Amino acid sequence: MCGIVGVFSNRKGWSLTKPELEAMRDQMVSRGPDDAGIFIHRTSDFFVGLAHRRLSIIDLSSLGRQPMATADGLLSIVFNGEVFNYLELRDELVRTGRYEFRSRTDTEVILYGVREWGLEGCLRRLRGMYAFALFDVAEHVLTLVRDPLGVKPLYYLEETGLVAFASEIKALLAMPGVEREIDDLALHHYLTFAQAPSPLTLFKGIHKLEAGTYLQINGFGHIDRRRYWDPARFRPQGRPLDERDYVEELRRLLRQAVARRMVADVPVGAFLSGGVDSSLMVALMAEVSSRPVKTFSIGMKGDRTNEFNQARLVSRQFGTDHQELLIDDNIFLSCLGPMALAQDEPLADPVCVPIYQISKLARDSGTTVIQVGEGSDELFAGYPIYHLFLKWDRTWYRRYRALPRALKNLFHRLSQGRVSPHLEDALRRARDGDPLFIGNSVAFWDSEKLWLRGESYFPHEPSSRYIAGLTRAFSLSDPLLRMINVELKNRLPELLLMRVDKMSMAHSIETRVPYLDEDVVEFALSLPSPLKHRNGEAKYILKKAAEGIIPDEIIYQKKWGFCGSAATMLTGTIVSYAAKSVLESPLIRERFNLRSVSQLFDSRSHHHRLNRFKIWNLLNLALWHECWFEGKRTRSDRESSARIDLQPIHR
Repeated sequence: MCGIVGVFSNRKGWSLTKPELEAMRDQMVSRGPDDAGIFIHRTSDFFVGLAHRRLSIIDLSSLGRQPMATADGLLSIVFNGEVFNYLELRDELVRTGRYEFRSRTDTEVILYGVREWGLEGCLRRLRGMYAFALFDVAEHVLTLVRDPLGVKPLYYLEETGLVAFASEIKALLAMPGVEREIDDLALHHYLTFAQAPSPLTLFKGIHKLEAGTYLQINGFGHIDRRRYWDPARFRPQGRPLDERDYVEELRRLLRQAVARRMVADVPVGAFLSGGVDSSLMVALMAEVSSRPVKTFSIGMKGDRTNEFNQARLVSRQFGTDHQELLIDDNIFLSCLGPMALAQDEPLADPVCVPIYQISKLARDSGTTVIQVGEGSDELFAGYPIYHLFLKWDRTWYRRYRALPRALKNLFHRLSQGRVSPHLEDALRRARDGDPLFIGNSVAFWDSEKLWLRGESYFPHEPSSRYIAGLTRAFSLSDPLLRMINVELKNRLPELLLMRVDKMSMAHSIETRVPYLDEDVVEFALSLPSPLKHRNGEAKYILKKAAEGIIPDEIIYQKKWGFCGSAATMLTGTIVSYAAKSVLESPLIRERFNLRSVSQLFDSRSHHHRLNRFKIWNLLNLALWHECWFEGKRTRSDRESSARIDLQPIHR
């Protein structure tokens, strides 16, 4: 895992100095503490600079240093991530007799793979997680690529005749001449989705490269964006198989995905929550590991939802080297300042805190690579809310949408202030033809944002319109598959995967996601929906695949989620801290209705669960603004007094 940064310009006479490019690169030392490199190509008409920070995982020698070039020097690359099937691809390239490899890295395989098969031909063969930049010296073309599911981030800014890119926004902000300004449309969507949806970021002019796409800029300054992988392409085809055949194929693919992610020249471990996803992953790791798998669990003090007992059961059964960590309010609060710096833009999921702390525990134990269970709930429909929305869609929403618009408009007006915000917004979405489901975790519905910010700061279309655009592009008739695709295009890549990437990389930890192996994903998307939810059982087919591998009491326990939720993690102490931070924030005072914000805290005892997610959303926004706009890039004011003796419990 690494950090990459670079600039391409065809502005005559424009360039960066080597120290300026190094300064951008070295904003990301935690992504690559082991090595660094730089490449500059300068002519009177062009400037290209590529820079790299390295976290050594495969081929720890200096031969793995980047930027890396082909033997003739005509193709250069900076690469972040891992290609897990690189040894098979390397063998295929060697058999052609046209290529000699100097290193044992996957990076060099990409260089020659692109030369042999072309860009898209190479991308079709890769199985992994990655973001990379490829510069063709002869053609003066820069190509930026992000992996199919968006496991790794890539940000860019573009101006006339210039594109700059980086693994982290902070590297772009360090480029001379880059101004910081809030993108109000991104802020508008953040309040709903708890993150800025792609291609937006909270920084105006800085964009995310969307998952499964690449961007090319040529010597004339022309920019082309293309999608090379789309989850909506995969759907059930032909005659369904017997259930036993589906189960056996899923087991085979999961074993393959986990084994692929065991390849490393450093220790590999796992985050073990005690749920079915992480437990099955650990069991499959134990099958192929020659030594005990290192596992790590975390919980909040006083939280009844922690799954330590389940994790211990799995650890004993599979003989793992297990460590636990219990954190309290002080430790929780101590993370907030460093998290705002590591995230670059707010990711309003409180699970960021336990991931941040458990990543530190893993790093302190000497474990550099960690497998995680993200993606399973989205692919196999594990969230109860999916099935609740399916029920609503079947029972009333579609019929209600068919009513005359005038009648729907009347019902919506009558509902305002008389029903819950989520029902009022559902009536508005039905009137406007927007989908019922817009995401698993909604902080503020659009009607609430009008109340929260006022008319002067509500110039945009509802956030549901963004999701409507996604679903129109899908052309999927299966409502469950539509919801899964919405998650794969928005919440999964830009919130769930980014919380893992940013929090783990803050401690120089590489996380690998076996459930998001392309072969597993394509198989899961092709499954008939009834195999994902049957007789009230969510993730039906995955649980069937887990039977006989992990204990049934793990498979069929109640789902809690990793370390709980905002409702369980945000104690009274944390909410009090949030009230002070939010209500005193210059951003909140300038752009929000302070009376409305105050009511969120005043009414928390009446709307405990819902309000705490909203409070967390605003707290993360305030902390982000403090870090990046108020010049307070320091640790939180609670850290100096926090009890942060993070001694693990060995089991």
